[in-house]
Amino acid sequence: MVISKIIMEKVITLSKDIYQKVIAEGENNLPYEACGLIAGYHHQVTSFWPLQNQLNSSTRFFVHKQKVIETVKCIENRKEQVLAVFHTHPSTKPVPSPYDLSHHPDDQVGMVIVSYKYSLPQIKWYQIKNKIYKECTIIIN
Repeated sequence: MVISKIIMEKVITLSKDIYQKVIAEGENNLPYEACGLIAGYHHQVTSFWPLQNQLNSSTRFFVHKQKVIETVKCIENRKEQVLAVFHTHPSTKPVPSPYDLSHHPDDQVGMVIVSYKYSLPQIKWYQIKNKIYKECTIIIN
């Protein structure tokens, strides 16, 4: 008997408006990393929550725990859930670094990285589990 294992690829949908807000947030913070939270329902993005990178660094981001807690409460008050932690890579590819993987807060929350290394920004969404990442499909409509 052969048992096959089907792994469903996660498909995330976000509006052009939210996509543009995410891209603009990264551009407005260059040459430093930008960061924030992306929220919604299931696999549908409904809101974007920029946060201030306390480090002013081009290779790391940090937000005080209290600010994250306050933002998550606002998201929950809207009956949404945090779908992903967003940050930018101002000069490197949109791939999680070992540091990104080791500091990712929750396997149930995705990681969105926008890279400004190329002439057009590149956005990637990842599922992270046990410090291993898998790219998800993003549909922008």
